[in-house]
Amino acid sequence: MPAWLQSRRRWLWFSAMAVWVPLSLTLLPALPAQWKLGCAVLVVAMLLTLAVRSVQLMLHRRRWQATMLLGRPVYLSAFLGPCVAGWLRPCIVMPAWLSVIPAQEQALLLAHAQCRLRARDPQLLAAAYALIVVMPWNLPLWWLLHRLRFAIEVDCDARMLALGHGLKDYVAVLRRHGQYYSGLTGAAPFAQDDPRTLRQRRSIMARQAQARTVAANLL
Repeated sequence: MPAWLQSRRRWLWFSAMAVWVPLSLTLLPALPAQWKLGCAVLVVAMLLTLAVRSVQLMLHRRRWQATMLLGRPVYLSAFLGPCVAGWLRPCIVMPAWLSVIPAQEQALLLAHAQCRLRARDPQLLAAAYALIVVMPWNLPLWWLLHRLRFAIEVDCDARMLALGHGLKDYVAVLRRHGQYYSGLTGAAPFAQDDPRTLRQRRSIMARQAQARTVAANLL
């Protein structure tokens, strides 16, 4: 089964977003005309913001340097990465300082990016942001997006551990290199740069690793 179908958490949160939008739209006819005008202005503002950031991403992409990392094609950027960038044809973007870190950390960064590509994280996030554009004033929808992003991170962590990467090494790379991501639209970051989020993810990974150890001992 494809990796993007194996991860259930992300699809639960995305389904919740998809269901919440039409439910919220049913309330619009009851809103005053001034509210509807304000909603329309917010939608236009969101569209303009996404358009500007998409153009920024395309301009940045012209300056990326195509190279190979451990036999895989990647791009090197002075301002972006580590991340997976693009919606229709996403690619792996690594920072220019990649060559100065140990080979083991390079391999972990590459494996993480490949997990994102296989799971189609950029496309899922693009669909989620499309729902946000429809109703940018909808605070519960933003909360659902936040939960979806966390679910995507947790699912990716689980796949990394399932591939045999060590928990300690992986968490160390998350702490060291997650903060270098530049938040351009269309780029799925290596990690959410939030100490509380990282602690939650580390706790979840520790429980998963412990469960695997118990299961292995039973066998």
